[in-house]
Amino acid sequence: MATTIACAQTVVASEPVSVAQEPALSKNPTFLFRTLSASEEFDRLAANGTQWTTTVGYTETFHNSSMSVGGSLPFGAAASTAGSPAGDRPVVLGEGSFKAQWIPYVTSQHGVLLTTSMTVPSAGDDRIGDGKWLLTPSVAYARFWGPRLLVAQFFQQQVSFAGPAGRSKVNRSDLDLYSVYSSRTLRWWLTGDLNLRVDEANHDHVRSAATVGYGRGLRKVFGGTLNGSVQAAAGVGRYRPYDYMISGGLSMVGFQWKR
Repeated sequence: MATTIACAQTVVASEPVSVAQEPALSKNPTFLFRTLSASEEFDRLAANGTQWTTTVGYTETFHNSSMSVGGSLPFGAAASTAGSPAGDRPVVLGEGSFKAQWIPYVTSQHGVLLTTSMTVPSAGDDRIGDGKWLLTPSVAYARFWGPRLLVAQFFQQQVSFAGPAGRSKVNRSDLDLYSVYSSRTLRWWLTGDLNLRVDEANHDHVRSAATVGYGRGLRKVFGGTLNGSVQAAAGVGRYRPYDYMISGGLSMVGFQWKR
């Protein structure tokens, strides 16, 4: 896979990469594909609280797939607490986000991905989200270990720059260690992610989570692939984001609008 990556990710590709033939390529952070996705997430929160979130997203690539722009819209209800009535938590639009990505450098062994995203305080319930305009620059460095294993490090800084004065300011740092192991045919994959977050705006509280996942290509669609995936995560520490999380989703990757 390392040689294939080099061919695919240079600005002038010697031959196109087929994500329809090798769906696991969609999990490489130094590959950008047109993507339409939908996912469902269940969070088990502290104090016996729960939360469901449905998210839809779209990404469009350009400049020989070295750049992309996209967005996502979540829908859900405010987190429940023990004894809270279900009618008090209507399903509403959450905080939408937009992102731009660029791959400035990639070889057969290394790759760099730069991302900038902006989150909009669009939630229909004040109990959802941060209620602020957020800017999140991030950088990812990926290292390809052989044909079927990659390890990537992500760092991002999320800060608020506008919004109601009554909502708390946001200033967070995230460090992620992400890995993908693919099958020999690149039809299925396993993922792992360790996240460490420092909340500088909230007394430098530290929280962490560990996530594992499984995904596979389900079928070829419109010149691309329909992928399915499931993830499970556990929060770590006093300020953990949740006790545990379970999610699943479907995504069309690398498809063509016209055939």
